[in-house]
Amino acid sequence: MLISWSGRTQDKKLFSLLSPSSTGIDFRNQIVENQKFNALNNQNLYNGGGVAVGDINNDGLDDIYFNSNMGLNQLYLNLGDLKFKNITASAGVSGREGWKSGVTMVDINGDHLLDIYVCYSGKTDPERRRNQFFINKGDLTFEDKAKEYG
Repeated sequence: MLISWSGRTQDKKLFSLLSPSSTGIDFRNQIVENQKFNALNNQNLYNGGGVAVGDINNDGLDDIYFNSNMGLNQLYLNLGDLKFKNITASAGVSGREGWKSGVTMVDINGDHLLDIYVCYSGKTDPERRRNQFFINKGDLTFEDKAKEYG
C-alpha cells in the first residue's frame, strides 16, 4: 500500500512580527561598547536588562516595563488589541543611569496595586548601584521608596 503525502497543507505561523508603529512599543536596550567596556572585558555584557509584565492599573490587561542596561527604562500601558502607550515620563519610572540587571512587579504593600522593583549592579559607586522600588500610587504614577522599604 502506498500512501501519498502530496496533499500536505502549509504550516501555520505561530508568531507574527508586529511593528512599533502598530503596537506603540519602541524600546531598544542599546549597549555601546568602547575600549574599556566591551564583551571581552565583561562576559555578561549582553545578558539583557530585564522585562516585567503585570497589570499596574487592574484593568485586566498586562502592561510591560523594560529595563535598559545603559539607558532609561520604559513603561508601556496596555490599551488592548496589542496597542500600548509609553507612560514612562508621566508615571515617573524611567529610573536613573546605571547598569540595570533585573526588574519585577510585586504588590509589596498589600494595596492590590503592582509596584516595580528595579535592580542595579556593576563595578561602580554604591549609590549608583542602589536599587529602586517604585510604589504604585493608584493613578498611573509611582514614587521611588527604596530607602523607606530597605
